[in-house]
Amino acid sequence: WTGVAASLISTVSDLNRFYRLLLAGEIVRPSSLAQMQRTGPVVTHEGAVIDYGLGLYPMEEPGQDTFWGHGGMVWGGGALAMIRADGERQLAVAVNMQRWNGLDASGDPLPHPIDDALAALYRVAMYG
Repeated sequence: WTGVAASLISTVSDLNRFYRLLLAGEIVRPSSLAQMQRTGPVVTHEGAVIDYGLGLYPMEEPGQDTFWGHGGMVWGGGALAMIRADGERQLAVAVNMQRWNGLDASGDPLPHPIDDALAALYRVAMYG
C-alpha cells in the first residue's frame, strides 16, 4: 500500500547531500526550483492545512529563517530532511518507529511525548 515510497533505501547523509545540492541549484534549474517552492494549501493525513509545493514544503517559525524539505512515513518508520534556504544549516532525522499515538474515543490521535521531543529537536537543530 505504500507503493514505491517504501522502496527507497538511503541514509540521512544522502538526504542532506540531496537537499544541499537541490537548494544550491545543482539538480534543477533555478526556475524549476522556484516552481517547486511555489506553495499552495494542502490538507495532511492528520487534517492540518500546510503550504506545499512540488515535492517541497517550508517549515517556518515566526522571526526565523525558512527551511525547505520533505518528510515521509510509513507504519514503522519515518524521516524528515530540511535545509535552510541559504543552505547553511540542515536537519535530517530518521526514526524507526512512527505513528505511536493512541486514539481517543472519536478516533483522533492522542498527543504523545515523542511528538513534543521531536518538535523540540527540530527547533534546536534548525534555529539553535
